[in-house]
Amino acid sequence: MSQNDKTFSMILLSIFCITALVVLPYIVHDSSFALQVISGDQIAIREPVQDEVMIFGETVSIDAPVKGAMVFANNIYVNAFIDGDLLAAARLVEINSNVTGKIVAAASDVELFGKTTNAIVAANSIHFANTSSITNDAYVAGATIKQDGIISGQLKAMTDNFVNNGTVGDLQVIKQESNLQDAKGWLDLFNFLLAIGLGILGIILVKLFPNQFDAVRSSMKKSVIKNTVVGFLLIILSVIVIVLSAVTVVGIPVSVFGLMILLVGLMLSSLVVSFIIGKKILELLGQKSSRAIHNISSFIIGFVILNLLYIIPVPYVGPIVQVIVISAGFGSIYYAIRKSRSPAFEQNVNT
Repeated sequence: MSQNDKTFSMILLSIFCITALVVLPYIVHDSSFALQVISGDQIAIREPVQDEVMIFGETVSIDAPVKGAMVFANNIYVNAFIDGDLLAAARLVEINSNVTGKIVAAASDVELFGKTTNAIVAANSIHFANTSSITNDAYVAGATIKQDGIISGQLKAMTDNFVNNGTVGDLQVIKQESNLQDAKGWLDLFNFLLAIGLGILGIILVKLFPNQFDAVRSSMKKSVIKNTVVGFLLIILSVIVIVLSAVTVVGIPVSVFGLMILLVGLMLSSLVVSFIIGKKILELLGQKSSRAIHNISSFIIGFVILNLLYIIPVPYVGPIVQVIVISAGFGSIYYAIRKSRSPAFEQNVNT
């Protein structure tokens, strides 16, 4: 698979995850709706379930009828009738039975051998077997799509590698390259608006919390290398803790809260480094002041310089600079918070 194929698949997978979160409340539409949550390593449903199920696991096999299923796993095997919708996210999704509702799936490989009403699939490889049947429409995107079954309605396929040996009511194949160009345009616009938004936010924060920015600056002055290394390790550790917490249903709220804190920390890291760089440049020019306008000027200068470094047209330079900046800022924020909570600091505050 080419690099464009990989990029496009990642875009589709991200869109799928966001869409799944949005439509989830509409899937759970009935006051009489009952949901069973199941988690574990190897999960096999061998007894009929009269409710919808939400399953988290490594390998999941549905071997008995269920009302509907939302499954998040590495490997998913559907071997029994589903009287409702199937929402699946995995590496492999293999559907060997009928689904009365719609199938929404994101995976590396998706294989459909049964019947369903509608299908929305994003995957690297998609195969509709000759035993498969889709009553209405199918919307699929992937690097390789092979259609050997029967699709009574419309099949809209976004791919550069499509094979059709089956029956399709209305076929529309869209090349990925055109979609990638559109996606790149929107992504560039998003990045530009994000930079503007972060710049405005940074100006507001510098105006409201100048002492805190100076505290982080003092922390970075002591040891830039140490702060960068510690910040990088703390980010990696935070990600590991968040992922491990998300494995269990009980830990999901903790992981969500931890992810929010991490994202805020990463955002602030870039902003405080912008302030520090701008402050250093003005000091080298012989301009030293603690006034608000001087702090804002420092931030703007540093922010512009960093964003110019991010877009240097040299391979890997931009991402490397971003990693170093965020790690240095993260570590400096950590040491600044640690110092503010030290007994000596608390004693000075109390006196």
